[in-house]
Amino acid sequence: MTHTHTPAVEVTAIPDFWDQVHQAEHLFLGLDYDGTLAPFAVDPMQARPLPGAAELIRELAADGRTRVAIISGRPVTEVLALLDHPPVTVVGSHGFEFCPAGGDCVVRQPTAAQARGLLEVRTSLLGRDYAHKIEIKVASVALHTRGLDPALAVAMEEEVAGEWAARAPEFGLECRRFNGGVEIRCAGRDKGTALLELLARQPDTVLPVYLGDDDTDEDAFAVLRGSGIPIKVGDDRWPTAARGFLPDCRAVVEFLRAWAAHTRTARR
Repeated sequence: MTHTHTPAVEVTAIPDFWDQVHQAEHLFLGLDYDGTLAPFAVDPMQARPLPGAAELIRELAADGRTRVAIISGRPVTEVLALLDHPPVTVVGSHGFEFCPAGGDCVVRQPTAAQARGLLEVRTSLLGRDYAHKIEIKVASVALHTRGLDPALAVAMEEEVAGEWAARAPEFGLECRRFNGGVEIRCAGRDKGTALLELLARQPDTVLPVYLGDDDTDEDAFAVLRGSGIPIKVGDDRWPTAARGFLPDCRAVVEFLRAWAAHTRTARR
């Protein structure tokens, strides 16, 4: 059944997507931030959500039929500031920060071994010429290369990844690429484990959907294979665990608008 009275936003490769949303008894929507709700920017704090995105998230939260969560590699404080403190659960630092809507934030600390490793990474990278491109988070150290000459960016990323990909496991860390850099972070938690924790609090009949654009979102995509709908934002030519695709952030805003329309219609 096709619902022609609601906006038509195609989720590529899932022709019956909106029928599934319309018919679901309970809905969960997980959203990445960068590259999903907001286009990338050289200055991370200038990566603003596209017009309408924050308002639609608030509308979905107020509606009550959809449980919404933002799951990001950013610190929670940045996500909250950029989205003007939305009334939804926000997970930051790949699951090491957890802020439920209306509740107190919980920050999981690295183990002693992980803390020693992160200190060594931080000390090493902050002593280099590109120290100004280093970000220190609760459970990771990230090198940002967005905006640099592409050849220089690749060289910097290769230098850091080449040094830490093999050493990171000694400390319980892992070296992961992301869109615009490389990050040495604590192993054991990621967007997939964060999503599993959130879904454990949902009814058994929930339809979980997750939108993300990056390699770090593949962890969440993999969790939903067979039990939910993972949707990749951006290029659909690369291998991915996602089932559906949206072309860009603008399409995500229209997707949220369509979601709100479908859930309003389902209540009638």
